Amino acid sequence: MKSNLKKTLCFAFSSLLLLSACSQSSTQIKDADEVLFTVGDQSFTRGEEYDLLKKYSGSSNTILLATNAVLDAEIGRGKKIQEEANKLYEESDEKGEEGNKDDYIENIIIPMIQQEKLMDQYFKDQKKEIKKEYKPTIAKVLMCDNKDDAKNALKALQEGTDAQTVWDQYSSEDSKFKNEEIVVSTCLEDSLPDYVINSLYSAKEEGVIDEVMTDEDESSGAYYVGVLISKDYDKNIDKIKTDLVSNSNQEISNNCLIYYLQKHGFEIHDQEIFDALRVSDPEYLVNHPELTEEEDQ
Repeated sequence: MKSNLKKTLCFAFSSLLLLSACSQSSTQIKDADEVLFTVGDQSFTRGEEYDLLKKYSGSSNTILLATNAVLDAEIGRGKKIQEEANKLYEESDEKGEEGNKDDYIENIIIPMIQQEKLMDQYFKDQKKEIKKEYKPTIAKVLMCDNKDDAKNALKALQEGTDAQTVWDQYSSEDSKFKNEEIVVSTCLEDSLPDYVINSLYSAKEEGVIDEVMTDEDESSGAYYVGVLISKDYDKNIDKIKTDLVSNSNQEISNNCLIYYLQKHGFEIHDQEIFDALRVSDPEYLVNHPELTEEEDQ
């Protein structure tokens, strides 16, 4: 599969004049002196077009092409994908311009389907790392204004009092958390103390967490009671995926692409594009992890 991906990359890159077999020197393109169009007395060649394309969008187009190559290598464009794409096209209110059905399906709908399926696959392939990084659980969180309210709420839940009754009586007016099951993860670090996230993730049994929780330094003034519903990643994978993808600010989407670029040995052989990515998105230079480390320092 790695070999197929490299062939696809080479074909796609050369067809759009983004990569070639050269290394450190300027990229050579076929028929660079061929005139594309003329304005007044000035003519513009294929070589000039290439230079402008590479200068202003070379790096972004390179990543786009690499993404498409990964999608084709990992997910493919088989019969089931084609059937699903055609069905979505017929159901869509945005079918593109008249006469462009095939282009719209091939370039818009199929990549969209592939991306969804690749993310599904990523959450299975990287199960261990995702659990380690995001610590996802399915839980309920009750936020209280003071410690006494939290203690009373905890006692009431442990004694079997109706959960909605407890929430109505003790929940802070400022709370974002209702009597609902949510995905608790490190994506909620801005609204939930790390201690609460870690306590739910490290709990051995489902049910009410047997302690009142707060910030480690109690600086927020808020206190929390947690109810662990499930730690079963496989059982809740769809819910976890949907929540993490929507709340991770593109982090998971980027990590997904980086993971599969690494898997297939993605490399840049054009120095100018390499330098542009080194400045803007060094994480995509997956065979040079030291560049990302430099950026983080």
